[in-house]
Amino acid sequence: MNRIRIHVLPTSRGRLTPVPRPQEPLACAFAPRPCSQPRLEGQEFCIKHILEDRNAPFKQCSYVSTKNGKRCPNAAPKPEKKDGTSFCAEHARRNALALQAQVKKSNPGPVGETLLCQLSSYARAELGSQSTESSRSEASRILGKD
Repeated sequence: MNRIRIHVLPTSRGRLTPVPRPQEPLACAFAPRPCSQPRLEGQEFCIKHILEDRNAPFKQCSYVSTKNGKRCPNAAPKPEKKDGTSFCAEHARRNALALQAQVKKSNPGPVGETLLCQLSSYARAELGSQSTESSRSEASRILGKD
Protein backbone atom coordinates (compact mmCIF):
# COMPACT_ATOMS: atom_id res chain seq x y z
CA MET A 1 0.00 0.00 0.00
CA ASN A 2 1.54 3.09 -1.22
CA ARG A 3 0.47 6.38 0.15
CA ILE A 4 0.60 9.39 -2.00
CA ARG A 5 1.61 12.55 -0.25
CA ILE A 6 0.39 15.78 -1.67
CA HIS A 7 2.09 18.94 -0.53
CA VAL A 8 -0.10 21.98 -0.56
CA LEU A 9 1.51 25.36 -0.51
CA PRO A 10 0.11 27.69 2.13
CA THR A 11 -2.17 30.44 0.92
CA SER A 12 -3.18 33.69 2.49
CA ARG A 13 -6.83 32.71 2.32
CA GLY A 14 -8.42 32.57 5.79
CA ARG A 15 -5.37 33.97 7.53
CA LEU A 16 -5.21 37.21 9.40
CA THR A 17 -2.76 39.74 8.13
CA PRO A 18 -0.09 40.43 10.72
CA VAL A 19 -0.75 43.66 12.58
CA PRO A 20 2.38 45.67 13.15
CA ARG A 21 3.05 45.90 16.89
CA PRO A 22 3.48 49.38 18.27
CA GLN A 23 7.08 50.06 19.00
CA GLU A 24 7.71 49.55 22.68
CA PRO A 25 9.46 52.46 24.40
CA LEU A 26 13.12 51.99 25.09
CA ALA A 27 14.11 51.15 28.64
CA CYS A 28 15.92 53.56 30.93
CA ALA A 29 19.70 53.78 30.44
CA PHE A 30 20.51 53.82 34.18
CA ALA A 31 23.92 52.11 34.49
CA PRO A 32 24.30 50.95 38.14
CA ARG A 33 21.43 48.46 37.78
CA PRO A 34 18.90 47.52 35.10
CA CYS A 35 15.79 49.69 35.04
CA SER A 36 12.79 48.56 33.00
CA GLN A 37 10.92 51.88 33.18
CA PRO A 38 10.33 53.62 29.83
CA ARG A 39 12.50 56.59 28.91
CA LEU A 40 11.08 60.08 28.89
CA GLU A 41 10.45 61.37 25.38
CA GLY A 42 13.71 62.62 23.89
CA GLN A 43 15.74 61.57 26.95
CA GLU A 44 17.93 58.64 27.94
CA PHE A 45 16.44 58.06 31.40
CA CYS A 46 13.07 57.44 33.06
CA ILE A 47 11.51 60.03 35.40
CA LYS A 48 13.08 58.30 38.41
CA HIS A 49 16.63 58.50 37.04
CA ILE A 50 16.43 61.67 34.89
CA LEU A 51 18.51 63.62 37.41
CA GLU A 52 21.51 61.49 36.33
CA ASP A 53 21.55 63.47 33.06
CA ARG A 54 22.98 66.93 33.74
CA ASN A 55 21.67 68.27 30.41
CA ALA A 56 18.07 67.17 31.02
CA PRO A 57 15.49 69.93 31.61
CA PHE A 58 14.85 68.66 35.16
CA LYS A 59 16.13 69.45 38.64
CA GLN A 60 15.43 68.15 42.13
CA CYS A 61 12.02 69.02 43.59
CA SER A 62 12.06 72.14 45.78
CA TYR A 63 9.78 70.70 48.46
CA VAL A 64 11.31 70.47 51.95
CA SER A 65 9.51 68.39 54.58
CA THR A 66 8.45 70.28 57.69
CA LYS A 67 8.69 67.10 59.77
CA ASN A 68 12.26 66.00 59.06
CA GLY A 69 13.72 68.87 56.97
CA LYS A 70 14.63 66.59 54.04
CA ARG A 71 14.17 67.56 50.40
CA CYS A 72 12.02 65.52 48.06
CA PRO A 73 14.31 63.34 45.87
CA ASN A 74 11.98 63.35 42.83
CA ALA A 75 12.60 65.19 39.58
CA ALA A 76 10.79 68.43 38.73
CA PRO A 77 10.84 70.44 35.51
CA LYS A 78 13.38 73.25 35.50
CA PRO A 79 11.72 76.66 35.89
CA GLU A 80 12.30 79.46 33.38
CA LYS A 81 13.84 81.67 36.07
CA LYS A 82 17.16 80.68 37.61
CA ASP A 83 15.99 81.17 41.21
CA GLY A 84 12.44 79.86 40.65
CA THR A 85 11.10 76.94 42.63
CA SER A 86 9.85 73.85 40.89
CA PHE A 87 7.92 70.91 42.33
CA CYS A 88 7.50 67.30 41.24
CA ALA A 89 4.06 66.15 40.07
CA GLU A 90 2.96 65.02 43.54
CA HIS A 91 3.96 68.22 45.35
CA ALA A 92 2.60 70.43 42.56
CA ARG A 93 -0.76 68.66 42.95
CA ARG A 94 -0.69 69.09 46.75
CA ASN A 95 0.17 72.80 46.40
CA ALA A 96 -2.73 73.30 43.99
CA LEU A 97 -5.15 71.62 46.43
CA ALA A 98 -3.83 73.73 49.33
CA LEU A 99 -4.29 76.93 47.30
CA GLN A 100 -7.86 75.95 46.43
CA ALA A 101 -8.63 75.29 50.09
CA GLN A 102 -7.12 78.63 51.07
CA VAL A 103 -9.20 80.49 48.47
CA LYS A 104 -12.36 78.75 49.72
CA LYS A 105 -11.58 79.79 53.31
CA SER A 106 -10.96 83.43 52.39
CA ASN A 107 -14.10 83.60 50.24
CA PRO A 108 -16.89 82.04 52.30
CA GLY A 109 -20.29 81.47 50.79
CA PRO A 110 -23.23 83.82 51.29
CA VAL A 111 -24.20 84.60 54.86
CA GLY A 112 -27.35 83.02 56.31
CA GLU A 113 -29.29 86.27 56.30
CA THR A 114 -28.55 86.83 52.62
CA LEU A 115 -29.76 83.33 51.78
CA LEU A 116 -32.94 83.78 53.82
CA CYS A 117 -33.53 87.14 52.19
CA GLN A 118 -33.23 85.59 48.74
CA LEU A 119 -35.57 82.74 49.68
CA SER A 120 -38.14 84.98 51.29
CA SER A 121 -38.17 87.24 48.24
CA TYR A 122 -39.12 84.17 46.15
CA ALA A 123 -41.93 83.37 48.59
CA ARG A 124 -43.15 86.99 48.53
CA ALA A 125 -43.01 87.09 44.74
CA GLU A 126 -45.32 84.08 44.64
CA LEU A 127 -47.71 85.63 47.15
CA GLY A 128 -47.24 89.13 45.75
CA SER A 129 -48.08 90.70 49.11
CA GLN A 130 -44.95 92.15 50.79
CA SER A 131 -41.97 94.22 49.68
CA THR A 132 -38.29 93.30 50.00
CA GLU A 133 -37.95 95.59 53.06
CA SER A 134 -40.41 93.55 55.08
CA SER A 135 -38.81 90.29 53.89
CA ARG A 136 -35.43 91.52 55.14
CA SER A 137 -36.88 92.28 58.54
CA GLU A 138 -38.48 88.84 58.58
CA ALA A 139 -35.10 87.25 57.78
CA SER A 140 -33.51 89.26 60.60
CA ARG A 141 -36.28 88.14 62.96
CA ILE A 142 -35.72 84.47 62.01
CA LEU A 143 -31.98 84.79 62.63
CA GLY A 144 -32.67 86.61 65.89
CA LYS A 145 -31.08 89.85 64.69
CA ASP A 146 -33.91 92.35 65.27
